[in-house]
Amino acid sequence: MIDRNSLFRLFLASILVALPTQALVAISIKCPADMPYIGPAPISVIVPDATSPSTEKSSADPTSLSVLFSDMFTKSKATSMTVALADKSGPIWTETKGLEGPEKLHYWASVGKTFTAVVIMQLVEDERLSLDDKLSNWIDNVPNGDLITIRMLLDHSSGLYSTNEDPVVVKENHGPLSLKDNIKILKKHGPLFCPGQYWRYSNTGYFFLGEIAEQIYGQPLPQIIKAQITDKVGLKNTRMLVVGEDVSDVAKPQPSDGQKSDIRTPGPAGPIAATSADMVQFWRAFLNGELVTQETRNQMLATLYPMFDKSTFYGLGVMAMQTPRPNGEPTIWVGHAGGMPGIRAFVMIDPVSRQYVSVALTGDGPASAVAYNMLKAWRENSVP
Repeated sequence: MIDRNSLFRLFLASILVALPTQALVAISIKCPADMPYIGPAPISVIVPDATSPSTEKSSADPTSLSVLFSDMFTKSKATSMTVALADKSGPIWTETKGLEGPEKLHYWASVGKTFTAVVIMQLVEDERLSLDDKLSNWIDNVPNGDLITIRMLLDHSSGLYSTNEDPVVVKENHGPLSLKDNIKILKKHGPLFCPGQYWRYSNTGYFFLGEIAEQIYGQPLPQIIKAQITDKVGLKNTRMLVVGEDVSDVAKPQPSDGQKSDIRTPGPAGPIAATSADMVQFWRAFLNGELVTQETRNQMLATLYPMFDKSTFYGLGVMAMQTPRPNGEPTIWVGHAGGMPGIRAFVMIDPVSRQYVSVALTGDGPASAVAYNMLKAWRENSVP
């Protein structure tokens, strides 16, 4: 079994990652254009080509998986939960509990950032955008916008304050922030560091990425994601949530402390509602080179900055998590975590064997622990 400290780190990663890696304050100094990164050393992850054969294939008993799933559902104290497991190819095992009435989807919070990142990387492949393009090419009046690159928005090294953390926004339970709102808050707080100098999670960076994609395509982001991802992969139970739409088919947040959550407000920073099977299908298509080339996928994992501790890392819209295998040997998984009050979501993939797990739940339970234990059971029944 995974040790308690590792589970705690995974639990931290499953929270909406909007906390700084270190105490940072706004700066007013003049930033150079070539500020070097001076934070903790990044790592990289190598993913075998899609043509490489899978090293393992699960023969897990569906009944045993269902028993474990029910046990995880009870222990997590979730009000609803969905899990999907799969190998590199073949059928996807999935099970869901606790949905009520018209509910059939779960909200995946920041896991959806990878959808936004894929849209941006497709534009880079099509040479309609460059990772070195400046934010100011597309959006005016952002502090340090003439120094912040598309790459920095993707990997959270821009130094932009995450506007959803503004005390007034939090206190007033503010709805969706407009472009004007975001820029006003950014100017109030100022940059946290010079672009490229450190790593610090910023939902605002992904808001701007969505704005840029819409400018280039001339379409709303939901239409872009549908055309560029869901229709291409054949995702029948996935959509981007937008402000004001009916979300009665999505499981409602169930925060234990009474906080209010509106799953429609994060926009490009957390846009997706889906089934767990569709989420695995998306990640399988992404890693297999069906949405971006394998070279682009590798680029997204080539520089992974340390996040909150020494075991979680962030690349271009993709996370990596260092955990021990059941035999104690260290390994690095890829995927993404997400959450908001009353919602937890986690996707974890072994990049070598290409075995997948996706978990989303309502409540405040650790989706990461559920994911680890379900994938552990799947892997223990794998054969070469």
